Amino acid sequence: MKLSVTVLLLCIAGLAVADSAMDRVMTLIEAGELQGADAAYALAASVVDQSLLPAELTEGTEPARCGTPAVMEAIRLAELDDEAPLAAEAMALLARPSLTGPEYTLDSPAGHFKIHWTNSGADATNLAYATALANHADNCWAVECTTMGYDTPPSDLGLGGDTKYDLYIKSIASLGYTTYSGEPSDPTTFENDYASHIVICVGLSDNLLKVTQAHEFQHAIQMGYDVSEPTWFMENCATWMEDMVYDEVNDYVGYLQGGENPLRRPWFDIRSSQGLYWYGGCLWTRYMAIRMGTDAILDIWEKCGAVVGNNMLAAQGEVFQNHGMTWEQGFMEYACWRWFTAANYYSGCGMYDDEAALWTPGPYTFSFHNINSLPASGDNGVYPPETYGIHWIKVKLDNYQTGWVNMHFDGRDNFEWNLGVIMWDTAGDFEFQWYDCNPSTGVKDVGVNPAGWDYVIFFPAFMSITSVSHTYTFDITWSATGIEGDPASEPIGLSVSSNPAGPSSQVVFTLPAASDARLDVFDLSGRIVSTLHDGTASAGQHSVSLGDLTTGTYFVRLCAGGQMASRRIVFTN
Repeated sequence: MKLSVTVLLLCIAGLAVADSAMDRVMTLIEAGELQGADAAYALAASVVDQSLLPAELTEGTEPARCGTPAVMEAIRLAELDDEAPLAAEAMALLARPSLTGPEYTLDSPAGHFKIHWTNSGADATNLAYATALANHADNCWAVECTTMGYDTPPSDLGLGGDTKYDLYIKSIASLGYTTYSGEPSDPTTFENDYASHIVICVGLSDNLLKVTQAHEFQHAIQMGYDVSEPTWFMENCATWMEDMVYDEVNDYVGYLQGGENPLRRPWFDIRSSQGLYWYGGCLWTRYMAIRMGTDAILDIWEKCGAVVGNNMLAAQGEVFQNHGMTWEQGFMEYACWRWFTAANYYSGCGMYDDEAALWTPGPYTFSFHNINSLPASGDNGVYPPETYGIHWIKVKLDNYQTGWVNMHFDGRDNFEWNLGVIMWDTAGDFEFQWYDCNPSTGVKDVGVNPAGWDYVIFFPAFMSITSVSHTYTFDITWSATGIEGDPASEPIGLSVSSNPAGPSSQVVFTLPAASDARLDVFDLSGRIVSTLHDGTASAGQHSVSLGDLTTGTYFVRLCAGGQMASRRIVFTN
């Protein structure tokens, strides 16, 4: 059955050109112009067989990076409109595929996978390609399941000929997709978990074959926890997993170098699916994994699997809480972390990630948010921050090394706003903290002491879930003697008893209130060489021995109470 042109003619009129047929269909769905089983069928066809779609949805398109989001949404829509004929058609499209020639099978060397392939017709490939996929698949299993500890996908109970996980090689309109349509749920658990199979496109380069299999196998694992979870985080995790399994490929970097991503579009909701954002959104997963350990992501999925239905944000909140933070604290710290990327990253800055320098061109600041002289006023411009979105407002401090720099922020009334503040010395130190704005007026006044700092970066964050426009204004002034509003007050303190430092040196940190605190030492590659403190600490001053290090330059970073501070030290024996 081909989707009725009559159904789509009015919908297609005026449709903006998107990257893929899947994007075009999803644009129609988001506009409310394609619904129910019609939408499910169109999504399934955009991934499996685009000849079933009107030409207006396919001409000039490129293959989708991953077809799984369309698959997931198609299944959900079909299940909601299951009496419609096209619902069954959609589910059939997403079930086990047939190949265009005689089907051959190959078991992977470790015995985890069965590869289905043919050597004729549109799906034609060869044994070498099937063998390469089998080897890469075994490696993905070894890393994701054996080493990282994720549950193996539930058994398909022999649907593919035996209980091995089935991979099909076909000519499709994406690099790959994973589907649970027609697959059994795991009979041994109460969870909303399903078996699945993966379809991989013919003709991929070996590096692309590697990361696509790592990506899609992560989706298979996710479906073994809970198929109700949101596709945005499924894609965040699957893209992050590409780099966990094949660190040398760095295919994910391409998502960060232009278009929609968390660096170039910081005002987007972190849950966004616009353009390729959810692939660049791997930075949210990457931040959590490096900040709390890679087991934190596994813990999130296990918590999702323990509760039927979409509870992704709640699961993330629980994991942050288990590491002494709230979700809100983690989100604000993530905004700071994104600032120290590309040209803003410096070797050993202590912001977790030695690949951050690759993410060029880096964090985007509107021209009217780049401020070189004070006083200055401004607003949100034409792109106000979405829910869980931010703007960076960068103030150069060269001519303001005395007195106080004061920020008066005024967000839209009766919504939740946060205001982050980064004090940045480009030679190697930074401090960060954030504030809750007044919930009624959206106002926050903050004063910072500019002495010794090159820049202050203010970043408003909108935290309410609403469709009302998220507007704000700000005024930044300089005062020779006076401070307006709250100082960057009661900050955490961090210092080293001597610099250059030696084995007997002490790292001194001060907390304004009792909180969880972590004190790490990084080398110039960004690697943690020692953790001096990790746990609760009382209010007041604490002293910890730096210990013995190899002669060189290091960074000491303190994270506590939603704040961060970093200090550069030179160690000599």
